[in-house]
Amino acid sequence: MQKIIFITLFQLFAISALVAGDVPKLGQNYPNPAKDKTSIAVEFNSNEALLTLSNILGEVISVQSLPHSGTFTIDLTEIPEGFYFYTLTVDGHKLTKKLTVKK
Repeated sequence: MQKIIFITLFQLFAISALVAGDVPKLGQNYPNPAKDKTSIAVEFNSNEALLTLSNILGEVISVQSLPHSGTFTIDLTEIPEGFYFYTLTVDGHKLTKKLTVKK
């Protein structure tokens, strides 16, 4: 009986690890608060993703097309101080985090 329980638990963990590998990841920007530019690490298993920067009213400030996982930089030199949100969109998944710009 214990062997059956162990095998079942092992299979569940293996399946959850496979499924979790397909979920995109969005890192917190650095530095935060940011001044001139900020870097954001993303992970995804798709041909393309979008990184969108929006203000607190939901107005889109910029959109970057990302061809692969990695660390990407957003230029903030023309963006006024305030609170913003950046969203990673991949295959119907959306992940959003907050960014502060302080000059």
